[in-house]
Amino acid sequence: MKIILSHDIDHIHWKEHYFNDLYLPGVIYRNTKGLLKKNLNFKNYTKRTNCTGRMHRIPELIRLYDQNKIKASFFFGMNRALHLSYKYQKTRPLIQDLIQNNHKVGVHGIAYKDAKYIEIEYNRFKEISGLDFFGIRTHYLRLSGYSHHLFDEQGYLFDSSFDNIMHPFKVNNMWEIPISIMDASLVENSQLNQDLNIWKENTLKRLKKAKEINLSYIVINFHDIYFSDKFPIIKEWFLWLVELLQSKDYEFITFEQAVSELNKKEKG
Repeated sequence: MKIILSHDIDHIHWKEHYFNDLYLPGVIYRNTKGLLKKNLNFKNYTKRTNCTGRMHRIPELIRLYDQNKIKASFFFGMNRALHLSYKYQKTRPLIQDLIQNNHKVGVHGIAYKDAKYIEIEYNRFKEISGLDFFGIRTHYLRLSGYSHHLFDEQGYLFDSSFDNIMHPFKVNNMWEIPISIMDASLVENSQLNQDLNIWKENTLKRLKKAKEINLSYIVINFHDIYFSDKFPIIKEWFLWLVELLQSKDYEFITFEQAVSELNKKEKG
């Protein structure tokens, strides 16, 4: 099994949510509820409800990966919807910094059933990144019955919008490479679940299942905002997972490398 680490960039700065959506009130409500139910201590509560400054944790992840000689994939929104509220132009310096550090970037797609808007997002990303070949993962993993065909027709190299332990499959010229482990779905009520043992146990179960079906690629989707002291358990879990996978001598690769390997296998 080979490991693909990936990150959805849903937020850049807190100010993008001011008077634009209901994300901030949701944060206050959710964490106040967690405090009252004693899922959070007061110190952690005050950190999470300090809704100012930078939200993304791309520099911290770059440092982590530099230390461990790992290359990862980062997906950026090219439109606004569902609490993804930053202007796509704001992604340019982040995308260019990641490319310069030899990481991979792709589209965090909003459109999934309208060819016109899929094309707009694709072209915006192509212009900002300067890339000709890249993949997509949809926001909230939304797909219609024909999304893959639209993505393929647009020219996407791959999609990774399935959250299920299953083998990659091809739709015409495009590969679907499903997510095996994702923070948001790994445990119930993930942002407030403070039991690290549950995080670890559920992870080991998924790794075991992947091994049982001889899965070639384990895709891990970790939302970058969790790599923060505001989310100490989720951050600790991710660090534990990276260390665990390294200790097992798994090879860390990118989606692009996986696509190349899959195409070669298909040709025999």
